[in-house]
This record gives sequence, C-alpha cells and structure tokens, in this order.
Amino acid sequence: MTEYLTQAVVLGYRPQKENDRLVDLYTKDFGRLEVRVIGGRRILSKLSPHLDLFNLATVRLVEKKSVTLTDVLSDDDFGKERRSPDFYPKFLKILSLVRALTPKAMPDTHLWHYLVKGLKTGNGDVRTLLKVLGYDPQHAACDSCNRSPVSVFRIKDQSFFCRSCSLKDSPDGIIYF
Repeated sequence: MTEYLTQAVVLGYRPQKENDRLVDLYTKDFGRLEVRVIGGRRILSKLSPHLDLFNLATVRLVEKKSVTLTDVLSDDDFGKERRSPDFYPKFLKILSLVRALTPKAMPDTHLWHYLVKGLKTGNGDVRTLLKVLGYDPQHAACDSCNRSPVSVFRIKDQSFFCRSCSLKDSPDGIIYF
C-alpha cells in the first residue's frame, strides 16, 4: 500500500456502486487520475463538499489494487470567478476536453499551470488549451477541404474543421471556438 499527497483540480465525478463515487482529477504530480471515494455519495460524507467540480484541493491518495481517495482539503473553490456568467460554459468545455484528450497518469506541468491559472483568473479558452495539449488551431487546416482558418475541433478523431464543413457532420463531440 502506497500513499501520495498532491494538489488536484476536480474534473468530474460519477456514481459507483451504492454509496461510492468515482472522481476524475487532474493532479499536479500524476496527471489525470480516476479515483474511488468510498462513501462519497452519502449525505453526511465529509469528503463530498471538497470534491465539487472546478475545486482545487489537496488530496491524499492510497494505491493498493486501485487508487482510493482517503482525505481531501479544499484549497480554493474560485467562488469569485464562478459568479461570472461565462465561467461555467467556458470551463465545462475546458474540463471536458482535458478529460477526453489527456491520458491517465501522464503529468503535464504546462497543462497543470494553465488549468490553475485559468480557474484563478476566470480566463481560459479552448484555443489556448488545444495549443497546450499539442493541437494548435492556428497552424491547422480543415480535414475535409484543407482550408484555414479552422473554428471547430472534433474530439472523437481529434481533427479540425472549418465552419462550413462542420455543419455537414453530427454535433456530437464537436467543440466550437
């Protein structure tokens, strides 16, 4: 059994079993992790309030057969930034892209600093995130017609499209920027 202590941004969560929860974290030291929170869905859970979406927290993880979150302390909930009307739509896109495009257990310090700085200032955009992840829209061409500039990114095959070609495809997994 190994224990780790690191900072993390909460990317999302979903139920597991009757009372447990799986939480997606982007950690400073380990990259994206999916961790189990035992009893995380209980009403009186002491861990759940610290695991809200977008929170920056210090987490204690224990690895045995799988990674389990045993303790968490909120560092910042970005309350002031959350009051901005464009915060949620902007950062929901950003967090969904991080969840979809980053491999598990591969730390990236540039991505970590971009996420934390973006959440602290309320400034973040999909173009910059794609550039940090290695998909630079400025140098991309449409995968269908080979025109520039591009304005759409399709997650499932990690391809760029111009506005007119994107209208021909289904809207699932398409991010406009």
